[in-house]
Amino acid sequence: MMNNSVKNNTANGVIMKQKKNKKLSPKASKLMTSAKTCTLLLSIVFAGVMTTLSGAGLIYNRRSYGESLANIGFILIISAAFMLFGAFLCLLRNNLSDILSIIFSFAGLVLCMVMLKKLTNHADASGWTDKYTLEPVSGMYLRRILPCIIPVLMSSAIAVVQLGSYEQKELRRVKKAAKQAKKNAPAPPIIDEE
Repeated sequence: MMNNSVKNNTANGVIMKQKKNKKLSPKASKLMTSAKTCTLLLSIVFAGVMTTLSGAGLIYNRRSYGESLANIGFILIISAAFMLFGAFLCLLRNNLSDILSIIFSFAGLVLCMVMLKKLTNHADASGWTDKYTLEPVSGMYLRRILPCIIPVLMSSAIAVVQLGSYEQKELRRVKKAAKQAKKNAPAPPIIDEE
C-alpha cells in the first residue's frame, strides 16, 4: 500500500515530482537580441575598423604628417576602444554595465568627434584633396568616421531600455528590501540567556 503523501502526488499512476521554485533568469526578446547583434556588428565596423584604421594611417604616416596628426591618430584609436567597450558592456544585463556602457560610449564618441573636427580642419587648411577626383580629403574622413554615431546611439538606447526594464526594477527593489530588512533586524542579545 502507498502511504497518503505518495497517493496525493500521483496522477494516473505516475509519481509527479514537485518542482522547486527556482528563480529563472528572464529570456531576452528576439528584438532585443537582434538589436544587440546589430549594435555589436556596427560597432566593430564603424567604431572599430574605420576609426582605428584612420588613426593608424595617421600614425603610420607621421613623418610626412607631423606629430600633431600622429597624436590625433592615437586619440582616435583610444576613442574607438572606448566605443567598442561601451558596445560590449551593453550586451551584459546588469545596472553597472549598462551605466558604464553609456559613459564609455559617449566618452569615446566625444573624443572621436573632437579629433575628427581637428583632422578635417587641418586637412582643409592644408588643401588636401584626392589626387583623382580633386575632392577634399576632409569629406572622406567624414564619410568614414561619422557613422560611428549610429552604434553609440544604439548601445546607449539598449542600455537605457535595460536599466528601465521590469526585471531590473524588481531586482533593485528586492535588493533594497533585503538591505532594509537587514538594517531593521533585531539586535543580538547582549547577555546570553540560559
